Amino acid sequence: MPLGDEFSIVFTLPPAKADAVMTLDDNAFVAALQAQFGRRMTFSRPGRRSRFPLALRLRDTLVKGCEVWIGNTAQTLHPVSGQGFNLGLRDAWQLAELLLDGDDLSRYSSLRRLDRQGGAFFTDKVVRAFSNDFPPLRAARGLGLLALDLCPAARRFVAKRMIWGARAWP
Repeated sequence: MPLGDEFSIVFTLPPAKADAVMTLDDNAFVAALQAQFGRRMTFSRPGRRSRFPLALRLRDTLVKGCEVWIGNTAQTLHPVSGQGFNLGLRDAWQLAELLLDGDDLSRYSSLRRLDRQGGAFFTDKVVRAFSNDFPPLRAARGLGLLALDLCPAARRFVAKRMIWGARAWP
């Protein structure tokens, strides 16, 4: 994620490996990043590091009386491809539409169900696919990314779903 002239990165690792990486000095940490990412990018001057366990959580109840849970209070997704943020924006949009139309808040949960489940499913599968070193899966990942790189229509299709959610028109 760009932060002025600097960037932040989410480096997803199994818990034991994450513990080990957190103990590395800056030079060893840069070497670990470089080994993971290869020549696709160059790392230097690492800043403060933090460790957060990955969790996928969907709140069962989104509406209780006059209270409505949206965004990260309603769901916690794996931090991949900005989908938690995008889903939170769509939550807010749906709630605003309900309030503007004077609709019953109890409809909010059912209106958000497909998008929330789709976002959770997508991010969970991305994490599972990209954290697995099974050779055929690694090859399939590479082919899938190459296809997205070479096919603008497929790239637009995926981008539209990631931005607008499960209900995006083709």
